[in-house]
Amino acid sequence: MDAGIDWNRVWRVRLAAHRSSPGFVSGGALWKEKETARRYDRGVGESDRVEQCLAALPLGPEHAVLDIGAGPGTLTLPIARLVRRVDAVEPAAGMAAVLRERAAEAGLENIRVVEGRWEDPGLDLDPPYDVVISSFSLAMPDLAAALEKMEAVAAGSVHIFWHAGTPAWERRYMALWPALHGARYRPVPKAWVVFRLLEETGRRPEITMHAFTEERRFSSLEDALSYYAPRFSAVDERQRQVLANALEGWLECGEEGPVMRGRSRFAHIWWKKEER
Repeated sequence: MDAGIDWNRVWRVRLAAHRSSPGFVSGGALWKEKETARRYDRGVGESDRVEQCLAALPLGPEHAVLDIGAGPGTLTLPIARLVRRVDAVEPAAGMAAVLRERAAEAGLENIRVVEGRWEDPGLDLDPPYDVVISSFSLAMPDLAAALEKMEAVAAGSVHIFWHAGTPAWERRYMALWPALHGARYRPVPKAWVVFRLLEETGRRPEITMHAFTEERRFSSLEDALSYYAPRFSAVDERQRQVLANALEGWLECGEEGPVMRGRSRFAHIWWKKEER
């Protein structure tokens, strides 16, 4: 262990640097509109990431599960088919609306959507939960407090899925940000900071690494540009042209239109509540 390092401070400083990138937009702001969130959900193509996450979770038919940062239900929906109930915490209003919509369409009545940020006081939770999950949703500056709160509502184990190495989407941001915004893009802090923080605070975490290919499908280059422009904060004509030129090089030809593919790695970090 790295003695003398305050890993919560490392996380806070690196997250603040990430958010200081010119043009940064938070997920809550990006996905606040239902149609924007629905468009994100529609464009998801093939990926084995969800299957890898599900296989790693100790789910049982009598379990209560908490999914933090649930998005449009990427994990919530398949988990709900395997357990007794799922509470899904989601800060973006658009994503929460799409999740409710998808749950109703699937006839899943054991999902309860809780709108708000994990760090907000007074969230309408119903603990204890046999399994607590945070899947690619660590947006909290005080990570130590966020992890403590996860453990407090857990009866069994806590599971974190987070970036290991630089994901494909971030590689694109880093490549294009100087041309778009005249400054470099600062990446999010990675899984090793989470792992070290857990060790520092007395947990005994386990960690496994996973690789996956993910794709996103579009009907045309203009469709892809419309989707990516807000994510890259490409707002004026010059920025949109820079992004369009980059997309022409990044997109592959699919059977029904352009496809964005990328290979990334993620970490699964977990610990049992009693292992302190």
